[in-house]
Amino acid sequence: MLPLPTKKLVSAALVLLAAVGAAGEELRTLTGQNLSGTLLRVTDAEIVLATGTGQVATPIAQALALDFATPKAVELPRYSTLRLIDDSTWHCSALALKGKEVVATLSSGLTVTVPLAAVVTLQHDAGNKSLKKKWSEVASGKIKRDRLVVLRDGELNTIEGVIGDADPDGTKISFKSDAAGTTIDVLLDKVHGLVFWRPDPPAETPICKVLDRDGNVLHAVKLGYDGNVLSVQTVFGSKTQLRRELLARLDFNFGRLTYLSDLEPVKVVEKSRIGVVVGARYRKDANLEGDAIFLDGKSFAKGLSMHAYTELEYDLGGKYKDLKGLLGIDTRVLADSRVKVAIWCDGEIRKEFVVTPTTPAKERQVAINVKDVHTLKIVVAGRDFLDLGDHVTFADARVSQ
Repeated sequence: MLPLPTKKLVSAALVLLAAVGAAGEELRTLTGQNLSGTLLRVTDAEIVLATGTGQVATPIAQALALDFATPKAVELPRYSTLRLIDDSTWHCSALALKGKEVVATLSSGLTVTVPLAAVVTLQHDAGNKSLKKKWSEVASGKIKRDRLVVLRDGELNTIEGVIGDADPDGTKISFKSDAAGTTIDVLLDKVHGLVFWRPDPPAETPICKVLDRDGNVLHAVKLGYDGNVLSVQTVFGSKTQLRRELLARLDFNFGRLTYLSDLEPVKVVEKSRIGVVVGARYRKDANLEGDAIFLDGKSFAKGLSMHAYTELEYDLGGKYKDLKGLLGIDTRVLADSRVKVAIWCDGEIRKEFVVTPTTPAKERQVAINVKDVHTLKIVVAGRDFLDLGDHVTFADARVSQ
């Protein structure tokens, strides 16, 4: 028999081993699978996991996301944020503009070099909450010229013109002011931010968004993994490597699966049969009372809740193949409800459902072919003259490619 201290050591070791064995990655696929295991290999064609039943290879075309850990907020006291034309977003502890390039040291310690021509916005002191809204107003919206942004007396002042290259030392940047019509060299340490007019999209299409644990996002056109280090080639040709402990997620979605609650309808009609809006407005990712969606004993993070009569119209652009989800009555709002839900595709009814609290789940499952469909319309009709109380929830409503 083992002495008591030895038993404790063995027990602790077993717990540790169990924790190590339980640790790993989770892969979500377009077909609805969730695979847990240890990442062995990533290529441009497939992802290979070691699972409890052996190695499983999943084509990149079927992958939605591979999760390592949850990204956390940036912990740097001061940092700069760089956004690129491919929507990569980097929180940087240091930035150096030299000639036609930007050398960025990310909050995770990673260093990446990109062309200055790839930058959309550069903002210093990006964690300053008092400047957040002001910066959004300066950097968003439709612009037709570059903008030099200077912080003075707590206000952001913009000067429109054309931003040129930085000097080789990284101390100045060329700027031609529209108002003055002259070109000057501006000291970079006096600039709060730069906003560039970039009308052209990147030349290459990424296959994946790589998120590190600080929330930095890199778009990759090529990937490789050797068991400890992820090799990434960005849209702009730069190559970098991330250690496994820095990784949070590989996101392959790019619209392959899109929840309707993440889309804005192009048309919303909410009224009763007499033309008056009755009851609550439709809600995204909640029931009509603002609580979490709960159907058939299960909660759903995503979905739509609609009263009768409601019509929601979406522009799918012919990009998707399937519409899926679950219709139901949230009895916490009202138990006695009966509605008819019609799914229209390009002006024609594709399928109709009658939904009550007692309708079997299999009759409320939505699985509709929307291949080449441009206009998707969801029409909810009730039974009463005023449609008081009649409502429906479309849980997990999503379209996929």
